Formats: sequence, structure tokens, C-alpha cells
Amino acid sequence: ILIESALKALNIAPGSKRSFACERWSCLDADVWRAERERAQGMIRTDAAFEGFGSDISSENIAVAIENAGKAGVADRLTFVTRDVKDFAPEGERGIVICNPPYGERLLSVNEAQAIYRLMGSRFKRRPGFSYSIITPDEEFERSFGRKADKRRKLYNGMIRCQLYMYFK
Repeated sequence: ILIESALKALNIAPGSKRSFACERWSCLDADVWRAERERAQGMIRTDAAFEGFGSDISSENIAVAIENAGKAGVADRLTFVTRDVKDFAPEGERGIVICNPPYGERLLSVNEAQAIYRLMGSRFKRRPGFSYSIITPDEEFERSFGRKADKRRKLYNGMIRCQLYMYFK
């Protein structure tokens, strides 16, 4: 989520760091691909005031995120740290927190996931300039979190039907 946010903020075209099989098709002019790649490069916003901070309790996940940020070309805009959500404290005057905590399906049990939601509710305090968005399939998330979302959106994370719970008031 954080790497995609950086790509969006900097207007970096999806897939611009990779090649596509269709680039080798004889029916497509290679000059068109070259011109479009140059055009996309020219649209990158190097002046964007974006910096992102990501954390995870797993140092292995942090190592993968750092590697992927480098591959995406946004490592200089992102800072990753190994940190438990219990140690979360918002910094600065404004921020957007987006998270995809364990659901109790692949990682942890449902009860353990709900304990994390309760912890998040105690750490993600209402604060001017800050918003929080949490992705989860748990229909009882708001009860565990401790307050109703300001807005909800249905979405799928892979094949899992989820809700995006948004807190911004």
C-alpha cells in the first residue's frame, strides 16, 4: 500500500520499471514504446512533497518492503521500521494511516486479530489532520476497534470480501 501510494504521489506510471512481452511483437512499432516510456518519465513529479512511513512487527516483512521499494524506484521517499502497533504514535501535524492487519484467516486466529483491532482502536486516536483506514473482512470490526467508522467501502483483497473502515472526523 505504501509503495503504491508513493508511485501515485510521484505520478510514476505502473509497470514503468519492467518490460512487457508485447514490446517484442513485430506488429507494434518499437519507437512507439520508446516514445511512451519517455513521455511517462517526463510526467514523474520529482517535486512532490511525499514521504511515507511503514511499519510491521515482522523484520522479514520490512526487509521485503525495502527491497520492493527499491525495485519500484521510490526507496528514497519511504522509511520502514520494525514496530508493533502497540508502539504506534502519530508524528507531525498531519498523516494518513492505511493498514491491512491480520484477519484471523491466514495469520493468527480470529480472536487474536480482534485483539489487534482493539489495540489499534486505543492507539489510533482522533486527532486533527490525521485519518485512519483499515482493511478487514471482520463484520464486527467497529465493535472491536471501539467506534463506528466515518465511512465504509466494500472491496476485495484477493478473493476475500472486505471492508475499508475510514476514520477522519
